[in-house]
Amino acid sequence: MTRARIAKMSALVAGAALALSGCGLHPGAAAVVGDTTISGAEVDDAAAALCSANITGAKARGEAKPDLAARGARQAAVQLLVDTELSRQFGDAKGVEPEESQVSAALAQNKQTLDLLPESNRADFETLLRGYAEGQLVLITAGRQSLGDATAAEDAALSEGTKLRNKWVRSSVDVEVDPRYGTYAQGTLTPASGSLSVPVSENATAGANADPAATWVAALPMSQKCG
Repeated sequence: MTRARIAKMSALVAGAALALSGCGLHPGAAAVVGDTTISGAEVDDAAAALCSANITGAKARGEAKPDLAARGARQAAVQLLVDTELSRQFGDAKGVEPEESQVSAALAQNKQTLDLLPESNRADFETLLRGYAEGQLVLITAGRQSLGDATAAEDAALSEGTKLRNKWVRSSVDVEVDPRYGTYAQGTLTPASGSLSVPVSENATAGANADPAATWVAALPMSQKCG
């Protein structure tokens, strides 16, 4: 994994999204990926870490504290946790493992970002970074194997590996996500409003957008924003 890709990791981890309607979810589960359950508590911890990373990053750049909806952070957390678990299961099924030295290099490259985070969020964000790195490395390795070229460019290998994983997922793994986080289909989460009801008012419809306007987010009560 190149330094350029590693350097982008924090930003990529801090800006994702995903989810699905499911009837097989048990209480406390945010998502079920095959036989693995991702709990609501895991999502909340990951979301808090993403919120902290966004706010800390803005502060480090000398920018004003951003107004971020907590709902969006939770949806991003579900996306990352589900995607990481799918890549892990794909790697296990195909006998592809990430190189620990490359995973360690990714974490080391982001040490400054991690050190700036509050201690209460640091371990959770490091876990997200590690999962992201491991998943990317699995896909890159699988892609290069499929292409028959151990030196294939990372972007090409990652694209090939992602196609292979998604094809494998369609035939081998069921994914269910609590509908509060959105609708999951064909590997993509379409964000929801966070409610099980259908938004009908202008304000509710605006809030159901994947990327609601800053003015809408600013009007949210503090309990619904990233701290």
